[in-house]
Amino acid sequence: MAKETVVAFPKIASVPTVRVGEEARGLERVQDFLRRFGYLAGSSSGKRVDGTMSHALEKYQEFNGLTVTGEFDEATRDAMTQPRCAMPDMRLGIEAVTTCGWTRTDLTFAFDTGTDDAAGNEEFDAVRNAFRTWSAAAPLTFTEVEKGQSPDILIGWRPASDTDLSMVGGTLAHADFPPGCGVVTDGSLPKPVHFDDSEHNWSIGAAVNSFDVETVALHELGHILGLAHTSASGAVMLPMVSSNSTKRALTQDDIDGVRSLYPDGARSREAARTREAREAWFGWESRGGSVTSDIAVGRNTDGRMEIFAAGLDRAVWHNWQMAPNDGWSGWASLQGGITTDITIGRNADGRMEIFAGGLDNAVWHRWQVAPSGGWSPGWNSLGGGITSNIAVGRNADGRMEIFARGLDGAVWHRRQAVPSGGWSGWESLGGGITSEITVGQNADGRLEIFARGLDGAVWQKWQVSPGGGWSGWSSLGGGITSNIALGTNVDGRMEIFARGLDNAVWHRWQVAPSNGWSPGWNSLGGGITTDIAVGRNADGRMEIFARGLDNAVWHKWRTSA
Repeated sequence: MAKETVVAFPKIASVPTVRVGEEARGLERVQDFLRRFGYLAGSSSGKRVDGTMSHALEKYQEFNGLTVTGEFDEATRDAMTQPRCAMPDMRLGIEAVTTCGWTRTDLTFAFDTGTDDAAGNEEFDAVRNAFRTWSAAAPLTFTEVEKGQSPDILIGWRPASDTDLSMVGGTLAHADFPPGCGVVTDGSLPKPVHFDDSEHNWSIGAAVNSFDVETVALHELGHILGLAHTSASGAVMLPMVSSNSTKRALTQDDIDGVRSLYPDGARSREAARTREAREAWFGWESRGGSVTSDIAVGRNTDGRMEIFAAGLDRAVWHNWQMAPNDGWSGWASLQGGITTDITIGRNADGRMEIFAGGLDNAVWHRWQVAPSGGWSPGWNSLGGGITSNIAVGRNADGRMEIFARGLDGAVWHRRQAVPSGGWSGWESLGGGITSEITVGQNADGRLEIFARGLDGAVWQKWQVSPGGGWSGWSSLGGGITSNIALGTNVDGRMEIFARGLDNAVWHRWQVAPSNGWSPGWNSLGGGITTDIAVGRNADGRMEIFARGLDNAVWHKWRTSA
């Protein structure tokens, strides 16, 4: 349900500019702000910028990258009236990147209440993603448990007047620091991660007048791990957050902070035992059926996996778990007649949507009528004429966008007009390609596509702004004989892999998140006969897999994240 938009710290917004030694009505609200967030420890005159308050303003201005004047000026007022985290920036007037860490590295978490702003359990999935990002950056393991199983961390949406720590009037959320240095619950568990659900709107992705759950969760979990607010430009742990934006990748400042608390060599024996247990696999078990395509795997918003494949009759068949981590339903037909592999997309409201090329070379799709629910009555045509599998990306605002090679060899795309809504017409992105299309997403939310060109090189094209128009085609060079595989490093940099003319694996990577690419291709050696699959370990290290010349599966992994 949409909520009335709340102006952050409105009583501060009405205070005029005040120079050192001057008085102004409402200035005590500015002092309350400085005291609340750790800049003002001593007493100060309530209506005058005295020496004590001026010094506190200087610290605030320096921390937030403002011109240091010691006055309550317009830039300071603008900064103070931005939505932000409820946790303090300083402790006893001192800036500290970290506080303390947990004495163990295997932590449990549970969910309490959710928000009606997100469909199904999408807000919980967003928080789970934030946990994965932190566990990829440091030797930490997070295990989800039930609320009644004494979790270390309890996540929920609360009224702004939260009894733990008030979020009224401009703060989005709050957490706490680890036991031993907490400021909200001190040493008691569970540690809270609370989102304000009465004064702010929440979204999955960027949305007008709303805040991305994963962005805010990533920040608050940083506090849970022991990170304080930072003044480093672009960092996740900056205290202020903007609506209609996403920040889902850690910067080097964030990574350095968490690794200072949890060094790579600090894995406890308990965490190692947990990891070993999770690495154990059951034997192979048949799921039956007769399929003629690759298998596509999706996950419902309630956690149940669902698999899709083409049958001998060219129809789409699916099989789903009856409950999360439970047994399977058996195969059921979704009908249709398809000639490509099946691609799964997820709507902003959590509903899965499947796409495939039909017998008429058009793109056909079918969708869940509700998150984790049944499917639309029949297949619908999106038109077009395609000669490849369909690639799906999701824009920063939640709109899906599909890509395929057309009958003319160019790349064609079509996008949802609104998140979870109808579709635009087909548009050509030009080019001439000879491979499947690979879709990546930059750390700033912009989609980027890759394909092999007529010259055997890798070509790329990217959105010039999140959800916006596209650049022209640009060559990344190389000579490849496979489709392109893409992975994302722990700091948000994309990395691409392909089989070269010598059958070795070659790769190239972004030099910074959302930025340019390494000077040239580098060989990782090997001799392979398939496309490459990319995975990412819990500690953030990428691992690649392919079939070797001996028909065995070979893999290679990064030695550090």
